[in-house]
Amino acid sequence: MKRRRAAFTLVELLVVMAICAVLMTLVLTGARPSQRGQVKQAAQSLASVLLGAQSRALGKPAGAAIVLESSGVFSATVADAFPPPLIEGGVTSGMPPAQLDAAFATVSLTPFNGVTDLSQGYKIQFVLPGAATAVSPWMAFDPASSKVSFRGADAQTTQNTIWPQSQSGLNARIACYPTSRQAAYTFPKAAAIDLRYSGVGEDPPWGRLDAAGPIVLAYGMIGEVDALMKINSRTDLPITPVSPVYLLVASTDDIEANTSLVKATSLWVVVQPQTGRVTISSNVPQTGTDATALRAARASARAGLPIGK
Repeated sequence: MKRRRAAFTLVELLVVMAICAVLMTLVLTGARPSQRGQVKQAAQSLASVLLGAQSRALGKPAGAAIVLESSGVFSATVADAFPPPLIEGGVTSGMPPAQLDAAFATVSLTPFNGVTDLSQGYKIQFVLPGAATAVSPWMAFDPASSKVSFRGADAQTTQNTIWPQSQSGLNARIACYPTSRQAAYTFPKAAAIDLRYSGVGEDPPWGRLDAAGPIVLAYGMIGEVDALMKINSRTDLPITPVSPVYLLVASTDDIEANTSLVKATSLWVVVQPQTGRVTISSNVPQTGTDATALRAARASARAGLPIGK
C-alpha cells in the first residue's frame, strides 16, 4: 500500500507567506532608525567629525578644518578641509607703522621659497628672524592690499595691541583659506543642520549661516576654534569666535517647515571656541522663531540640557 506524501495546500502556503511578510516588515521597521533616532545619530556623528578635526589640528601650524557644505537653509554634508602650509617670508617695509597708534599698516613681504601668490591668505603673524618666537598675535591680513589690521573678533585695539618691532628685522607667516576638502560625513536623509538658527552671536554675517555658501570652521594648533570663514566670499572676513558656535541639527521635514526651533526632537551641537569642547543638548521648544526665541533656545543649549530631558 502506497504511503501518502505530506503536502501543503494553497491556503497553508498563503498563510505562511503572510506570516513571513509580517515578520520581515517588523525586522525592517526595527532596523531603520526613527526620525528622532536619525537626528540623534546625525548630531553625534557631527560632534565626532568636529572632535576629529580638532585632533588633527593639534601641533600643526596650519591647523585643520571642517566645511559645512550648504544649500540654502540646509547643510547635509560635512567635509574635512586641508589648509595649505603657512606662507613664510621676510618683511621688507611697513612694520612697525610710522604711527604706533595706527589701526592698520601696509607691509611689503618677500615670501621664501619663491611663493608669490598671497591671494588666499587671511591672517598674519610676525616672528623674529631665525626663530619661531612670535612677536605679535595673529592679525587680519588683506592680500589684495597687503594691509595688516587688528582682528575685531579678538578684541584687538590700539589700546591693548602693540605693533611688532625688532632691530634685526621681522619675518612673517601667513595662514591661508583651505584649498581642498573631502566628504567626512553625509547626514541621513531625514536629518540635516538648520543653518537659519546656527551661528555665532546675533548679528550678521555670523549670527545665522543660511544662504552663505560653504562655511569653514578652522581649528588652531592647540585645539581652539581659530576661525569661521566663508569660502565663497572675501567680503565677510574670517572671525575668531569669542562665544560658542551653535549648530542646530533637526529633521529635514522640520527644516522645510521652519519648525525646527519649536520641536523637542531637534538637537544642539555646541562648540566652545577657547577649548574646542563639543556638547550635544536637547532643544527646549520655543513658541516662535524670532530673535528672542533663538536667544532662549541657545541659552538652554549653552547650559547643556541633556538629550531627552
